[in-house]
Amino acid sequence: MTPDEWLADFETKTAELQRNAAAFRRNLESSGTTVTTEDKSVTVTVAPNGALLDLKIEGNTELATKILALTRSAREQAATNVLDEFRQVAGSHANELDTDVSVPTPPAPEQQKKAAQPEEDFSEKTVYRKESW
Repeated sequence: MTPDEWLADFETKTAELQRNAAAFRRNLESSGTTVTTEDKSVTVTVAPNGALLDLKIEGNTELATKILALTRSAREQAATNVLDEFRQVAGSHANELDTDVSVPTPPAPEQQKKAAQPEEDFSEKTVYRKESW
């Protein structure tokens, strides 16, 4: 196999991996779900990782709001606990890490409904120069 053939094969495999990774990311981002009870009294929305994003309790929005706030606070505290333990292991390198443990607020329902913009497909582009060796 010549260097040019090897490079062409490598670029083909790399492009396929990039396409697969982009598809995986899109599928993962849309893997969250919303479930409602049969009587429509409770609706729960979770992120792909299972984190509670939204809760609706028919006739009791105040309780749903309190539960969401407590869930957010608990998630932040859990993340802080994990980070503290990790700092013990990382030692002096801990300051080099991104240590933001805040939990992002889920987007408003009208923002969630907007169609996601497709990501640019770089699969046909290469970072390798095709010059003779």
